Order: sequence, then C-alpha cells, then structure tokens
Amino acid sequence: MPPVIARLLRKKLGALLVEEGVLKEDQLQEALKRQRGTGEGLVDVLSTLGFITEQEVARAVAKQFGLPYIDPAMYRIPKDAFEGIPADLMRQNQFVALDRIGKTLLVAVAGVLNFEVLEKLEKASGLQVFVYVATVSQVHTALDKNVPANGQAAGARTAARPGGPPAPGRK
Repeated sequence: MPPVIARLLRKKLGALLVEEGVLKEDQLQEALKRQRGTGEGLVDVLSTLGFITEQEVARAVAKQFGLPYIDPAMYRIPKDAFEGIPADLMRQNQFVALDRIGKTLLVAVAGVLNFEVLEKLEKASGLQVFVYVATVSQVHTALDKNVPANGQAAGARTAARPGGPPAPGRK
C-alpha cells in the first residue's frame, strides 16, 4: 500500500482540519461535543455550525495527503466500475467507484477511508485502489445516479451527467 494511503487511513478528520488551519481547536471541540449528543457526522456538524463547508473539508484532505480532488457527479461512470462492489459498502463508507483501468480501481472518497474498508474494497474488486477525494454530497449524488438501492449498476443511467467528461482515465 502506498505510504500516502497508509497515512490517510490513520489520520482523524478533526485533527487533519486543525492541522491544515481550516478549523480551530475550540471549534473542533465544540463540534465533537455536539456530535456526541446528536450522532450526526462531523462534517454535518461543522457545516451546521458554520465552521467549515464540506468542500473545504475535501480540499483540506486532498491537500494534506497529496491526493487529487474530484467531483464524481461531473463524470460519466461506466457500469463496470461497480462490478463486485456491494452498494451498501459504498453507501455506508461514503465512497463511489469511478472506473477500472487495468488492475486499478479508481474511487472517490468523502473524508477519510479506514483501513478495513480499503481492504474489503480491494478484496471485493480484486484490484489495487487509487483514491480521489470528494465531498459527501458529491459521493451521494454519484451513487444515487449510478447505483440503485438494490446494488446493481444502473445500466441505462451510467452517465452521472449527460455530456459530462468521461471518468478519469477514459476518453
């Protein structure tokens, strides 16, 4: 596994945002306190409190780890990108498969992907995973347009946006 991915998997999102200077420590503590009380996701709490936008979160994660930022809803995602990847795994862990190129699976991840999920993904797909960073809403939009709740890729709906550019690596 590339070292940058190993670091990404270990880093806590709140600490990363403070380290990148997009969030103050007292704001993080306030958000964490509220999160414990409401059960909401940290990004949702930070956004509700007006401390940071989800796009700022995604860009900070991308910058910190030298990973590319992408809006998966702006690309046509081929239906074979989802083969062997359970829809519930993508939805629960906030990532979307973008494409398969050779022995590589391109995925857009919202926030920080944990190691166990990455291992499941590599095992389920049989491919090495290359990570792009995206926002939660962008990942959910791409999933909603391409992967119905039953988990089968939407054959007639493989384009996330008609006329949009192809997924990374496709022409």
